[in-house]
Amino acid sequence: MIVFVPEDMKYISNELKNRGYEVTNNKDMPCDIIICDLKNHGLLDANLENNLKAEGTLIIDSGKKTVDEIDRIIFNRVYSSIY
Repeated sequence: MIVFVPEDMKYISNELKNRGYEVTNNKDMPCDIIICDLKNHGLLDANLENNLKAEGTLIIDSGKKTVDEIDRIIFNRVYSSIY
């Protein structure tokens, strides 16, 4: 599973790497998950034409989420307000 995290989110990137995720900030690499800050136009950092995989890519708005919350979303592939 490949997770795209923009360069300006080093903390999230490092924490996910420490948890065993394959993390990239390469905009041209197909990925399974995109983490971004949607309020600050975070999807502009991702080259969606190249990043999205045919099976479907989960897009997670980092917003006010902790790394634990992001990890649960990735693990469960569920994006819910209870997280």
